[in-house]
Amino acid sequence: MTNEELILKKLDELAAEVKEVRTEIKDVRADNSEMKVNQVKLEGKLDTLEAKFDGHVADMRERKTDTNKRWKIAGIIIASGCLAIVSLFLSLFK
Repeated sequence: MTNEELILKKLDELAAEVKEVRTEIKDVRADNSEMKVNQVKLEGKLDTLEAKFDGHVADMRERKTDTNKRWKIAGIIIASGCLAIVSLFLSLFK
C-alpha cells in the first residue's frame, strides 16, 4: 500500500467514526429532550401534589378549629345545665 492509499483508508475510517459519533450525539440530544419533557411533567405533578397537600393541611386545621369550637360550645352547654340544676336545687331548698 502506498502512503496515499493509507491516508485515504484512514480518512474513510475517520469519516465512519465521525458519522457514528454524530449519530450518538443525535441520540443523546433526543434523550436529553425527552428527559426535559419528563422533568416538566414531574414538576407539574409535584406542584399539583403540593397544592393538594396544602389543601389537606388547611382542611385539617379547619377541622381542628371546628372541633375546638364544638368542645367549647359543649362545655358551655354542660356548664349552663349544671348551673340550672344547682339553681333548681337552691330554689327548692329555700
